[in-house]
Amino acid sequence: MQRICAITGASGYIARHCAAQLRLDGWQVVKMGRDSARNDIPFVLGSAPHMEQLRGIDALLHCAYDYSTRSWEEEQTRNVDGSVSLLETASAAGIKKIVFLSSVSAFHGCRSFYGRGKLIVEEAVRRLGGVSLRPGLVYGEPGRGMFGALERLAQLPLLPIFDGGHQPMVLVHVQDLARAIGVILGQGPEFFPAPITVAHPQPVEFIDILRCIAAGRGRQLRTFSIPGSLGLFLLSTAERLGVHGKFRSDSLRGLLYPNPRPDFGETERLGITFRSFDKGCVGGQ
Repeated sequence: MQRICAITGASGYIARHCAAQLRLDGWQVVKMGRDSARNDIPFVLGSAPHMEQLRGIDALLHCAYDYSTRSWEEEQTRNVDGSVSLLETASAAGIKKIVFLSSVSAFHGCRSFYGRGKLIVEEAVRRLGGVSLRPGLVYGEPGRGMFGALERLAQLPLLPIFDGGHQPMVLVHVQDLARAIGVILGQGPEFFPAPITVAHPQPVEFIDILRCIAAGRGRQLRTFSIPGSLGLFLLSTAERLGVHGKFRSDSLRGLLYPNPRPDFGETERLGITFRSFDKGCVGGQ
């Protein structure tokens, strides 16, 4: 019989690529999301679906995330408690395989709300016997996701960067991420007690990512450096005064304090490989 995988945030950037890969792998995909007209099961973080809606589903891939949160309290209510409630309902409904899309920003000692929230959900996933994946910065579809925001920054005539832009980042092409998820979902009942880092193991400095994007558009990147601590203070102060821009202080906190030692051992054991960024970064492709 055809296996069934439900995907939350199904209309999102990453989830769409995962759905396409899973269909190629022979899965039937059940879409879960806000728009009831475009999804099979209506779903909003913070409101778990009824257990009966999940009966008969073999696997759940939880990709949904609410980026509108502005405080730790909102992060915990929507993204943390909302995710844990969904995963517990899925487990109670008999779903055998739970895969949670976490982030390489989630690690013990992380400073961002985003990473801390993901880390708490990872613990619930482990308790339920599921798998947490920690993708790096996802690229591959121009204009989408965090990489799309970097593409827009690279077009500025003069770009401020923090602490010289020397922060190391690991990246993963969206198609490689989808393929890795397909491999892990196909592993059957194998249990992964630790989160799996999903990215090419060679880090790339933030400034070099921006330079590569600019070069792909025939431009030369022009930057000036400002202290990261100053940028974090200014953004945090503006947010406390009710001024919210597109770039959050929490995002800057995650950039300034990245995971110092991502573990790539599990993907190596599974034989999953990833293309390097320098072979596919022109134009964000």
